[in-house]
Amino acid sequence: MTFDQRNRLRTFVTVALSVLLLAAGSAHADAVVLPLPPEDQQKITTQLGPGVVGNALPSKPIQDVSVYFPLQDKALTYRVTAGPHAGNTQTLGLAKVRRPGGKLAWRFQFSPSLAGFIHRTPEGDLMMPSVTDTGEGVVVITTPANPFVLTGMKPGETRSYSQQVSVIELSDPADQEYSGSLTGTYTYVGTYQVKVPAGTYEAILLRLKCVGKVGPAQTQDAAYYFFAPGAGVVAMISQEDATAFWIIHIDTSSGKVLSTK
Repeated sequence: MTFDQRNRLRTFVTVALSVLLLAAGSAHADAVVLPLPPEDQQKITTQLGPGVVGNALPSKPIQDVSVYFPLQDKALTYRVTAGPHAGNTQTLGLAKVRRPGGKLAWRFQFSPSLAGFIHRTPEGDLMMPSVTDTGEGVVVITTPANPFVLTGMKPGETRSYSQQVSVIELSDPADQEYSGSLTGTYTYVGTYQVKVPAGTYEAILLRLKCVGKVGPAQTQDAAYYFFAPGAGVVAMISQEDATAFWIIHIDTSSGKVLSTK
């Protein structure tokens, strides 16, 4: 190799390394570490147990919701850590279902009697327009739909929403038992190490807070969902019985952690 060739090779290597370092620095700059807010930390520890949620990790914007919630038929087993059924194991599922008119949707179970129906919008968001409570024989419809996983959300970002709520008898769709309105916030809290019986995951935390009146009195709620890439929901805190909470105002908040993959 001549002297000129060696010089050109050194120049090429230097430029290549500079580009790689610049790219790595840019990727690092896009990621932020967001400590868990104390109020959320307290509720999560109470509902899921100590040691489940660990260190805050670098967070990045949500580019593809299917990474965090793959739409695949699957049965998932969760251990109930708090709430009316604490200590029990529940087998919950994600399944494709056909809606009236032939359209397809996905049904995700929050409990054996409570399931949300999910569809993916043309923009790539996962939205939940209705929840069925078979224990009470009703379907709860929200307009616009509840956000579940939203494309483009940035770490720490909060989006506000307002919606109308209808509670309808499953046996008689013309019978609207209750109606009301809610206002809420949907927040990408951050990314955290989550240790559950099924394993240890790097999971993003999405939080929904809402307040409103559906039935006779004002009430408020907060739900937490930890989504891990490829695994879906690895831990969650949500109401076990939607009707009991919103209509009768009995808190059925329940913590669950994934126990088998």
